[in-house]
Amino acid sequence: MDKNKIVMQRIAIADMLPAANHTRTDLQPSDLAYEQLLRSIDEFGYIAPIIWNKRTGNIVGGHQRFKVGK
Repeated sequence: MDKNKIVMQRIAIADMLPAANHTRTDLQPSDLAYEQLLRSIDEFGYIAPIIWNKRTGNIVGGHQRFKVGK
């Protein structure tokens, strides 16, 4: 397999771990940004996938979408 190839696959939520060094704000259901993201996902679906590192099991990108979608 080409090491530079992007592979899209479905991963169980239980297999994804938020990265410990994630620096963004931890959105809560009471936050406006949380509600806006939830409405966007409901209306348009997941436009950008969650990026996940198969080797570590950590989420690399999409922590907010992961939390809201969970």
